[in-house]
Amino acid sequence: MGEGYWVVRTYEGPGAVGEKIKFFVPGARPERRSRKREKDAEKKIAQNRQAAVREAARVFHANYQAGDYLVGLDYAPEGLAKVEAWAEQQSGELSREDRILMGAERELRLCLRRARRELAKRGIELRYHLAVTSDMDGDTGETVRVHHHLIVNRRAAKVIREKWTLGGVSLRKLQRQPDYTPIAEYLIKQVRHRKNDKAYLSSKNLVRPQPKDRVALSAAELRVPRGGKLLYRGAVIPGWPQYIRYELPPEKQRMPMRDAEGEEASTPEDA
Repeated sequence: MGEGYWVVRTYEGPGAVGEKIKFFVPGARPERRSRKREKDAEKKIAQNRQAAVREAARVFHANYQAGDYLVGLDYAPEGLAKVEAWAEQQSGELSREDRILMGAERELRLCLRRARRELAKRGIELRYHLAVTSDMDGDTGETVRVHHHLIVNRRAAKVIREKWTLGGVSLRKLQRQPDYTPIAEYLIKQVRHRKNDKAYLSSKNLVRPQPKDRVALSAAELRVPRGGKLLYRGAVIPGWPQYIRYELPPEKQRMPMRDAEGEEASTPEDA
């Protein structure tokens, strides 16, 4: 492996889940930390799809919990015809399928804009995350009719349903569970990669946990903090980056918790 040192990066947001990543920084350990070297090492870790899933789940855990909603939006024939008509008017080298995805994402953005305006009148903030536009089945990879998924705060769910006029709406309430990473992974798996396009949309008003770094004394296996509970440990291979995800001890969880029914009113009808 050569000369270098290990850095432990910790993410602990206001939610119930924390993460630790240990990675190797090549070169002599400086008297002062070399942020540039650490960023170069970090990039190598981030160059994979799993890193995107972890980042999405990290924001998920910091902003949502039981009682919030996973929303599905689909297209009726007339709604799909509107998107296809827009796609046919676009020029450029993109395929028809990509133009349809662009048109569908455009309609999703318009819906979110309408919902935000309506919620603002009621003094409610719209918070959305992992808003994906897909024409794939997340389990089989087969092509299906274009559709959307997104996570929204509980009080916004009814308004999203009201403002989506191109097809059906499904609302699935998030249940209490220690780790929402499988949901983030499922949603990102549905997105077909398009050059220069982000996999999903998120509102700008979300809490985004910031990392805290420290130089490690050795390459020893990462440990869960005292009082925490291990949720996932990546493979431990000598010399390779390590990763753990864990449930924080109760005293370190800063997000006010509510049960799966929500603290005031749980259903969209009551929002």
